[in-house]
Amino acid sequence: MRVLVFGATGFAGRYLVDELLRRGCDVEGAARRHDASGEARHPIGLDGIAMHRCDVADSAQVRAVLEKARPDAVVLLSGLASPPAANRDPQQAYAVHAMGAVNVLESVAAASRRIRVLVVTSSEAYGSTGIDGSPLDEDAALRPTTIYAASKAAADLAAGAFATARGVDVIRVRPFNHTGPGQRSDFVCPDFATQVAAIAAGRRAPVIEVGNLEVRRDFLDVRDVVRGYADAIERGRTGEIYNLCSGHGITIRSILDDLCTLAGIRPEVRVVAERHRPAEVPAYWGSGARAAATLRWVPSIPWRLTLADLLDWCRPGEATGPTHVE
Repeated sequence: MRVLVFGATGFAGRYLVDELLRRGCDVEGAARRHDASGEARHPIGLDGIAMHRCDVADSAQVRAVLEKARPDAVVLLSGLASPPAANRDPQQAYAVHAMGAVNVLESVAAASRRIRVLVVTSSEAYGSTGIDGSPLDEDAALRPTTIYAASKAAADLAAGAFATARGVDVIRVRPFNHTGPGQRSDFVCPDFATQVAAIAAGRRAPVIEVGNLEVRRDFLDVRDVVRGYADAIERGRTGEIYNLCSGHGITIRSILDDLCTLAGIRPEVRVVAERHRPAEVPAYWGSGARAAATLRWVPSIPWRLTLADLLDWCRPGEATGPTHVE
């Protein structure tokens, strides 16, 4: 199978390329830029695949890349690298997430042959529905509370409409929080791991700055998540939605505690107001029953191992570069 991955240079995109290659797929990548300057360090290189320069917000570029690559399947992973970046720039968030999805889906709908499309959105689209209780299944209402989540929800709804109205072979996945080596430090797990690693190495005073530690979320290893993406390409049903989640919530405090224990440190924990997110839902987690039944996917990597790998990755250096679009 020939697979084209939009957003191949991103955190999860690189892991997905690696997973697809290991499954014997012929993989090509597409991204707005694919140079290494300013990007986070990442354990997965892209030297072995053809790369296309493409801004998904530009419909002509999307059509040209599809015509050149002639894929059997397309994965849409393009997006702003972090929710705060999307919230700071709503126009870009909607251009990349929502219109990017429409451009890919429209180009696929107009293609002369059938192409399977995997649209990756986000569990954050459930938003305030999480207040009503968890676990959240795929029928839970989408009630986003941030610009990032709303733009992802728009892409999700567009994908469903193209499946129904245009007959596009599209599948949606809603991954819950995931992390691992190579993730940017503007996400909570690598942020904590970077601070912990620096303290353990004596390069930072034994003080960790945090936001709200009582938030409870569903966390996964990125390697499990991309395995779910590949399973969805292979076994997903047209028009269906699949949560990729662990099925239980953990507090942000427990993540910090585990990282400190792994590093053998007991630092002062300092709450910083600027690190709190506005309109944050206190707790939610997902139901992965549909993915388990249809995709035969369940997470397999122990969370403690995920954190240990992340901490090891953060030990060489703390800098991960500025936020950018994949």
